[in-house]
Amino acid sequence: MNLKSNPILRKSMETSSYATAPMTKAGTWSKIFMLLMLVTATAGATWSLVPTIGEGLLFPLMIGSLILGLLLALVIMFKPHTAPVVAPLYGIVEGVFVGTISYFFEAMVPGIVGRAVLTTFVVAFAMWFVYSTGLVKVTQKFRAGIMAAIFTVMLLYLFQIGMSFFGAGLPFMTGSSPLAIGVQFVIVIIASLALVLDFDYIARQVEDRAPKHLEWVAAFGLIVTLIWLYIELLDLLYRLAMRD
Repeated sequence: MNLKSNPILRKSMETSSYATAPMTKAGTWSKIFMLLMLVTATAGATWSLVPTIGEGLLFPLMIGSLILGLLLALVIMFKPHTAPVVAPLYGIVEGVFVGTISYFFEAMVPGIVGRAVLTTFVVAFAMWFVYSTGLVKVTQKFRAGIMAAIFTVMLLYLFQIGMSFFGAGLPFMTGSSPLAIGVQFVIVIIASLALVLDFDYIARQVEDRAPKHLEWVAAFGLIVTLIWLYIELLDLLYRLAMRD
């Protein structure tokens, strides 16, 4: 998954120029809602179809949608003008990924998906509140710190994946030890604070009257972060359940 709105938004938005049909907050939030509905509907449909298509296809479907989602994200990142078309496709593909991984976790720990969904929206609202009320100021140092933390998490995951091919791994990235749970909790905090960066970026681009089509790019970036946060929360709740 990828991560994150900020590299994507920075790449696409910093190259934007003044537009006669500017980006607006209302337009951006409507597109965020549309993408969220696409992800949710597709995830629900995928979940309901898993018993029909067979659980043997669950893992291939999960990996296939993940790879396709990454490819679509790269298209938006390097060709932001395609976002009005590609972002909805991304929402559908990521809905398949979310549906399959949710089914997988729910089979292991019944009820975990509902708790993860609720917690994701509670955290997202909390991050919006602290940003909109000015409780958290997005300074250059704050932005640089969160971006460094995000890339550190990316490197850890890539290193973990690479080591898994040799039957090894980072002990603090797996399992339910206090250290592993602590590391996962820190990753959840980083994903949560990444939402603040997304909110700030949207606000600044609206103020700078960025081109209208970048509403889709901004919406896409926020959805990427929400999905990342949701999956990290699933992982954290699973690790906590394994200690009970």
